Amino acid sequence: MKKPETIGIVGGTGRMGQWFKAFFEKKGYNVLISSRRTSLTAQDLARQADVVIVSVPISVTIDTIKEIGPYVRKEALLMDFTSLKQKPVEAMLEYSKAEVIGAHPLFGPGVNGLKGQVIVLCPARGEEWLPWVKDIFAEAHLEMTTPEEHDTIMAIVQALTHFLFITFGATAADLSLLPETLLRYSTPNFRALWERITNLTTQNPEIYASIQFDNPFYQEKVLPMFLKHLENLKQIILNRDAEAFMEMFKKIESCCKI
Repeated sequence: MKKPETIGIVGGTGRMGQWFKAFFEKKGYNVLISSRRTSLTAQDLARQADVVIVSVPISVTIDTIKEIGPYVRKEALLMDFTSLKQKPVEAMLEYSKAEVIGAHPLFGPGVNGLKGQVIVLCPARGEEWLPWVKDIFAEAHLEMTTPEEHDTIMAIVQALTHFLFITFGATAADLSLLPETLLRYSTPNFRALWERITNLTTQNPEIYASIQFDNPFYQEKVLPMFLKHLENLKQIILNRDAEAFMEMFKKIESCCKI
């Protein structure tokens, strides 16, 4: 199995970059990092590392790949950790000659380890590095898919979920109800939802803006579909249409069966 001597993380001073730096170092690897705050440039890192990982905001991912791609060695591995996959993978294939695997860790830097976490892998070019990637992330649940399918699923799993949290939180804010009041009257469902909204507000909002702005499938299909159902449910409620409400409930019930 092919293994790296040096792993490089572009964007390595960010929270996720720091998490993976510590993760790889605990596994015994030498880790280089570059960012706007380091003396080591992204291009120099790309020249030196056997595995090059792009871990920067979505808004600058493509430009970063264009910048470093030509400097990644053909025998090396180029990866990205961003939450969208189609455009970053296309860029890695176009601007480098290296093996390419898109990756999306479905967790934040607050977790203690990979156990119980999900990482999506989108192998795009070459086969020599994939066994090592599977091995190094073996503690996580690995999902293998295409970049296109990944972005389609993330339109619901991430973008629509965050849309719900943001609009719910904005509604609560407009009603000027204090969180301590809401929690005193709360149900288990509400407490779980409020915890997720509270956690959202502690994160970098630019990440969530990119998730809302940069997934074409979400904007073109999922969000309009959701807004259609929202308006439909609104009319059902205003018209007190119990039959239509039950039909919607049954449709959801059948969808949720595994």
